[in-house]
Amino acid sequence: MSQGVRRHQRVFVALDRWRIALALIVVALHAEQLGLLPLATHGALHHLAHDAVIGFFVISGYSVMQSASDHRGNPTAFLAARFSRLYSLVVPALLITLCLDLIGKALRPDLYPLWTYRKWWLHLGFHSLFLGETWTNSFAAFSNIPYWSLGYEAWFYLLLAATLGTTRYRLLQIVLILLLMGPRVLLLAPCWVLGAWAWQRVESNRLPAIITAAPRRIMPAAILLAVYGLWFVSPFYQWLHEAGESLSSTIVQATDASMRLANSRWFLSDWVIALGFAAMILILAGRDAEPGSPSSPLIRSLAFHSFGIYLFHYPILLLAVACGLSAHGSIVDSLCILATVAICVGLSALFSPTRRAWQAMLTA
Repeated sequence: MSQGVRRHQRVFVALDRWRIALALIVVALHAEQLGLLPLATHGALHHLAHDAVIGFFVISGYSVMQSASDHRGNPTAFLAARFSRLYSLVVPALLITLCLDLIGKALRPDLYPLWTYRKWWLHLGFHSLFLGETWTNSFAAFSNIPYWSLGYEAWFYLLLAATLGTTRYRLLQIVLILLLMGPRVLLLAPCWVLGAWAWQRVESNRLPAIITAAPRRIMPAAILLAVYGLWFVSPFYQWLHEAGESLSSTIVQATDASMRLANSRWFLSDWVIALGFAAMILILAGRDAEPGSPSSPLIRSLAFHSFGIYLFHYPILLLAVACGLSAHGSIVDSLCILATVAICVGLSALFSPTRRAWQAMLTA
């Protein structure tokens, strides 16, 4: 086994745990917002959950480069592999969200964005094409707030496929994709690119000297958490967030509210967070050790279903609130969150096998 392969294995074992943790952080934020979390974080989870999504972008950039390597020289096969993974859960998620929302809004219409249901078929098609964050568009897929990140992720896949292509129209394809995705998606592209860059450094065994010099006795995750904790409470973190908010407000005023940065408004801080995640990946890869034991079956399963947890949880939690299951004490709230996660895992396990069918359709 080559050194590069050992390093990739070591990284992917660690990333299994990070996928689970990041997904659960997002679930915790939405549970708090809906009054289901048995404790209050006074807004800290809001920033933490957004940073978790940035971590997902970095991990995705690293993981997808492995997929691109497996389909080297065949961008079509690469895109079919990636979009089949997306559509296997995205289509059920959109349909389930719509069904749950129709039930929930009959009980508590004040909880739901009612304007999105008048032409629900248009929203289904719109979000199925991942157009929810392009240019002047920035709205959720019905009540499914976490869906916003897929309006970035899909475009990153297209951009990578065009970049790795070998046709004489490659430059034209790249320019066209950049024009279609718009500035909002482009602002967070560096986060994803940092993950892809980290994969290339590991693959070529060219790790920065400062990374290999990291203390061997300290776990990479501990280094990241310590640095992130210091960054999170530092005035620079708040200053970058305020700078992004100010820029977003200026753009709204200059364009008569037709353009806003929305989920990209903290892009300056997001770049720093992404750099930290990429550095952690390189530190993991730089450990001169065997790959170690693979993740346990439970960890591997939860990591695989973390996408489903992320994608399905919000409309389920919102329906629970609409049904009056919130504010009944910490035990009921905790059981509601655990049941939601379990349902999400079940839905992911149910629909993930359709990936082969989607891949066959996309390559037909």
